[in-house]
Amino acid sequence: MKRLSVLLIGLLALCCHAQQSYPNDFFDYSLDDPVSFTGKTPKISDFLVNFLNIEQTSEVMGDLQDAWDHYLRHEPQDSCVQFMIDEKNGYLRHTFDSRLCDFFEDPDEESCYNVYEMCFWNCADGKHKLLAENCVGMINDRYVSTEYSGVSFYLYDNDSRKLFPVSEEEIGAYIEPKLDESATDTGKTLTTFDDEAIVVYWLPQQGKDINVEIVSGTKREEARLVWDGMRFKRQ
Repeated sequence: MKRLSVLLIGLLALCCHAQQSYPNDFFDYSLDDPVSFTGKTPKISDFLVNFLNIEQTSEVMGDLQDAWDHYLRHEPQDSCVQFMIDEKNGYLRHTFDSRLCDFFEDPDEESCYNVYEMCFWNCADGKHKLLAENCVGMINDRYVSTEYSGVSFYLYDNDSRKLFPVSEEEIGAYIEPKLDESATDTGKTLTTFDDEAIVVYWLPQQGKDINVEIVSGTKREEARLVWDGMRFKRQ
């Protein structure tokens, strides 16, 4: 009986260990530059600076660079821009609302609203952090799919200080853009094409779970991705 108990404890330990690790092939490819920071661990602003150093050519990164420069100089942002960094909770958000721009005068003019978010989670293995960046675009209060929209994930390795891209599927965060036909909520949030389902992620500033909307026309379905310390599980 004692030997059986020891075997069961050993098997349980192996299962726990398997759950607290990532496959080696997750770390086959990394972004070029290690993350630079002072102190014991990187902050959300350190991850932002790393991304800005890697690429500043895209429209999104250019807007973030401008907002970051204003932030560092303690200058007000442009009238149509809001930018906030929550170092304590590891979250930042940049929003652009064309309706707040000085040149926006005609209420019938097409409006544009864009959100960029970034946050990270500490992984249960004590060796990594999971970083996410997310872009959401809207035109006239309707979600649109663009070349920038969507969520991307990266595993940060504490030892090498490098970021390794991982897919939504690998981290358990993939949701197929297919709407449950029984979902008939008629909210204000719509999509450009009624027959196109768009998956919209919202990263957490508080808590650890990701809220998700799957919308098509006037139909809308909600989901939640629950963080277990290593991966997400749909709830």
